[in-house]
Amino acid sequence: MTYTETAIVAAIEHVAGASIGDLTQPEIDAIDQYHAGGRDAVARLVPSLDVGRGATVLDVGAGFGGPARQIARTTGAHVVGVDITADYVTAAAELTRRAGLADRVIFRHVDVADLDRSGFDAAYTIHVQMNVADKATFYGQIGAHLRPGGRLAIFEVCRGVGTPTLPLPWSLDGSDSHLATADDLRATITDCGFETVEWSDDSEWIKQWFADAGRRMMADPARASLPALLTDGPTRMVNFAAAVANGAVTIRRGAFVRE
Repeated sequence: MTYTETAIVAAIEHVAGASIGDLTQPEIDAIDQYHAGGRDAVARLVPSLDVGRGATVLDVGAGFGGPARQIARTTGAHVVGVDITADYVTAAAELTRRAGLADRVIFRHVDVADLDRSGFDAAYTIHVQMNVADKATFYGQIGAHLRPGGRLAIFEVCRGVGTPTLPLPWSLDGSDSHLATADDLRATITDCGFETVEWSDDSEWIKQWFADAGRRMMADPARASLPALLTDGPTRMVNFAAAVANGAVTIRRGAFVRE
């Protein structure tokens, strides 16, 4: 099991040497965005959701909740995040409460298949399906929770050429890594009743993001960062950056509409 971190808010405050309330938004962004591209990647994804104030959005695999809070802030939408890791849900809820967004962003410890709410205007996955073996069932379940005409946005890691070095952010030993090619992932989603609106290769952008992030960390080290909170975190991030750079994985951004 890769996602075994516990007492996450306490760990953040211990590593930072400060309470969550004393951290700046950029410092929090360096912690609660559990994916390549950070808040900039979420900003690239927001237009694909096509939502505004009062809309409802489903975040599948919400992690620490950074994207959900960012989307709520920037669009005015209400966001429901689901995740199967209980401690991530606890941390996401606490970070959201401290951010003053508990009235618009909630988190549930539940598999999306068991979520007792549907009719969402939009949904998204960010670096999630690499851990999902049965992608057809996964995206079919997401579709079942959207209203007709609802949007699905994805920002996902796909298999490229070669084999990425372990450990990686989504897998320590490879047993829970289920990479698909970009073509296969897109075909799976469209077979689940979605029509493609946009399909982009963001690999070059992510290569530059990793390079810029490394320079920023060297020039101005943050009080806390995501790798410091994860088991073997720095190695996992370095291996991820190398896999993008050598083409072992690619990063795809897509927008779809439920038929």
